Amino acid sequence: MAYFDTSANKDLVNTTPPNLRSSIDVQPPIGEIPLQLLAQEAAEGRRGAAWRLMHLIMEGDPRAIVAVTSLDDDRLAQHLLEFLALGTWAGKPFVPPLSVRTAHARTRLITLFLPASGMEPARAMHVLLAAVYDKRPAMREVAIHILGIIGNRAVVPVLLEALNDPVHTVRLQAVKALGRIGDPSVVPALLYALHLADEQMGSQIFLALMELGSAAVPALIAESNSSSAWIRWHCIRALGQISDDRALPVLIRALADQDHAVAWVAAKELPAFGKMSIEPVLRLLMTEETSPWLVETTSYVLRDQCQHHKELKPYLEPLLKEMHSVGYRLATPSAARKALEQLSANGLLVNSLSL
Repeated sequence: MAYFDTSANKDLVNTTPPNLRSSIDVQPPIGEIPLQLLAQEAAEGRRGAAWRLMHLIMEGDPRAIVAVTSLDDDRLAQHLLEFLALGTWAGKPFVPPLSVRTAHARTRLITLFLPASGMEPARAMHVLLAAVYDKRPAMREVAIHILGIIGNRAVVPVLLEALNDPVHTVRLQAVKALGRIGDPSVVPALLYALHLADEQMGSQIFLALMELGSAAVPALIAESNSSSAWIRWHCIRALGQISDDRALPVLIRALADQDHAVAWVAAKELPAFGKMSIEPVLRLLMTEETSPWLVETTSYVLRDQCQHHKELKPYLEPLLKEMHSVGYRLATPSAARKALEQLSANGLLVNSLSL
């Protein structure tokens, strides 16, 4: 288990074999060794020095942090990264002090790689970028994870390359990192990755698009015309969650999508646009062939508006009644037109849009 992964939220002492715990949990003496020397010895691979250094860091000793961040030696950063990823130190088994066996402690150690709160940025970046190409997947995962937290757009090409990593968990970390960095240029690559994504990867790509927000809207709109219902579903869902006004016409058209899952997710997302959705929905009913499914999706949107805006009921409820009548195919377009004219005449439409 990678030490930076907090999903299980378990104290790492629970993974230690019972026959070792009694010796592990006995705190060795910290000693009076100068902290700069302690950091150097830890960089040379001495696990006792690493143990003491980590203990002092978690005790909040500022001298220990300075000793780590000021050391002119890449090896200490490499060993720290290895510990976060694999739980070893300089390639050897390593049992950290109790204070480091928590999610909080792992987060605290990660901050040692961050600008303004950790080691020299160029050194941290050099070590992290080298680890992205490490043969051990856990090293690649933790390096990409930290690069995403740092958020430097200069590493975007490296993260895009990691989207093709042979290991699924590494690809997941790359998607997370790209979402955190917030560079809109990555949206096409994320959408391309969506074509081959499983459910877990698809969900992570969706979250990354959410983090990108309005910057992702143009590419999402373009991809919402995909021949793949899976891609259209994700695009419509993302556009609805971002709630950018530019997406409204796309969601309206999706109400008539041939794939019912796509049409239904559009109906569920449209209420977020409020009264702005009314006019385009009515125009859709006036021009689109009235199918049973179109009646269901548009009814959902119109009923939601009636619930939240009581003044609309006298105009929309007659339409809803016609939409669910025996002759709905013929009655719906004319009833929608009448509702639109009445709402317009009474000034109840907001930012009317013509599709």
